[in-house]
Amino acid sequence: MGSLRRALGRLTTPTGYLLLLGTGQLAWLWMERLHFGIWVPLAATLGLIGLAIWLRFEGRWRAKYAGVLLLIGLMTIAPLAGTIITRTQLGLTFENDGLAKAEVATDRLLQGKEIYGINWQGTQVQGYSHIGNGREVRHFNHLPMTVLAAVPVRLLTSAVGMSFDYRMVLLLFVLVGMLAVSLLPIPFRARFLVACALLISPGLPVMTITGHDDILYVVMIVAGVALLSRGRPLLACLTFGMSAAFKPFGALAIPLVLIVLWLQWRRSSVFPLRQAALCLVAVAAPAVLSTVPFLLWNAGAFWRDVVLFTNGGIPDAFPMSGFGLSGILVALGVLASGGTFPFGVLQLFGVGSVYGLAWRRLRGQVSLGRFMGLYAAAFLVFGFLARFFVDNYVAALLSFALCILPLGAKPLLSGLDSVDGDRPVLIDAA
Repeated sequence: MGSLRRALGRLTTPTGYLLLLGTGQLAWLWMERLHFGIWVPLAATLGLIGLAIWLRFEGRWRAKYAGVLLLIGLMTIAPLAGTIITRTQLGLTFENDGLAKAEVATDRLLQGKEIYGINWQGTQVQGYSHIGNGREVRHFNHLPMTVLAAVPVRLLTSAVGMSFDYRMVLLLFVLVGMLAVSLLPIPFRARFLVACALLISPGLPVMTITGHDDILYVVMIVAGVALLSRGRPLLACLTFGMSAAFKPFGALAIPLVLIVLWLQWRRSSVFPLRQAALCLVAVAAPAVLSTVPFLLWNAGAFWRDVVLFTNGGIPDAFPMSGFGLSGILVALGVLASGGTFPFGVLQLFGVGSVYGLAWRRLRGQVSLGRFMGLYAAAFLVFGFLARFFVDNYVAALLSFALCILPLGAKPLLSGLDSVDGDRPVLIDAA
């Protein structure tokens, strides 16, 4: 038991995170070097080795944190940019089907055409028609915000005569993620760990390079935590609302945020009714404003593509599969992959239990680590009990889970920050 504890202790250090996560991503970069050239994995290798050696020396965590941000540039941003450039010669090769759909949907939206309830044959999405007997060319199960976020970037590329690649949007959110981690009121040593967990890994960063859009809601969750911990509840609620507008997994954080804020407001001598109302509006506005126009446009198509396709209820719904309960039941022969099962009821009870636990656990001191741990628990329960729990969801969950320990016992609503070693610094929480 003692040896296991020591091994875990080594893995949860900056060196452990860097080597465990970084070497996995590095191996992938070398295998896929055709898409961004040999110089990207070579520079990433030298950067990883150099930073690992530097970690052998004590102190200077501010500079080491800057070093890991530079390494993110070499290991995640450079491959993203490289794949955008080489795609003009290679075309769509290892990219996710969601990227192909998002690009076509963005163009259709700018032309005033529908993006739900349409047939995607004749577009670049047709290259993915071999998946699931063609289901990918019949449905668009992404929320509108994933397309709306791309509109400004698409307009800009059109204005300057560049080819649009949805990874341009993802690259911007990687930069937002780096900023969000930098805003967390925790020591630079802990920020180093969080940066590795989110942006250096064979999981989420690799998924981002291939065009999965999970980075959108993941960085919004981290940004929301950072803003809440900096005493900006209104902006935090807006950010959490953005996360929910990108993907349902983002919405799982909203009840936790409201519990935290409610308990804080109750302790006030005068209940801040105006602030509470503004926070509720902010947390709901992104999803409402981005979704309602499409419901008014064609509610039936939206319902079939976004709700029934992912939860069952139509003949070609997404099959039960993945690493959760549905995949287990299908593997055991209990359920057919194309059948139906009331997973939504299980999710409701499961996630409700997590929020019940949160109501009790968050009554005392609310720490960043406890908040993230409860969110990761809600994510795990919701995903495990879903109709499908696939690899990119597991990658996002792993990133959140790896953030719990470095976020630690730092109070979520605090005005004190220890940013460099053991030296405390008073921050502006206004």
